[in-house]
Amino acid sequence: MKFLTAVALAAVMLWVPVDGVAQAQRNPLTGLTTMGQQVSIQWHDRITRVSEKSFTREAERAFELGLLRIGITLEGDFSDEGNYLACYGQVFSHPEDNGLRVAYSSEVRYREIVTVGGGSQFATTWNTTALGIARVDKLSGTELGEQCAEMFEIAWRRANN
Repeated sequence: MKFLTAVALAAVMLWVPVDGVAQAQRNPLTGLTTMGQQVSIQWHDRITRVSEKSFTREAERAFELGLLRIGITLEGDFSDEGNYLACYGQVFSHPEDNGLRVAYSSEVRYREIVTVGGGSQFATTWNTTALGIARVDKLSGTELGEQCAEMFEIAWRRANN
């Protein structure tokens, strides 16, 4: 009798979902319509044919316009009080290339305030990255900002369609 009870209990347990196992993971981009934004560029000092400040301004403007184009309401730049989307770019020159080409990466992160223990903190709940190589005379902050906005848009449309 104990054996049949154990088998019956095991069979029932197979059909009862365990918390977190049978539940779908929440997509932080689902239903997202409003957020802050931030662009941060890490610039290699050997790149002298392009201005870091103008590159960063171009990236910020293109990122903002790309998000507005898809219908996101922007609450301004990053703040300690709200969720935000960050576009991080890294632009590096190879020392043996005489500064003619650069390698760059872009990472887009959605960061939101989460509760951990008794307090709250920012956490990255979604991200994606891309890599590329460009000639210095073709290097564009606009291209990097647009790339960040497009990477977000693809994932955002997937989550909301």
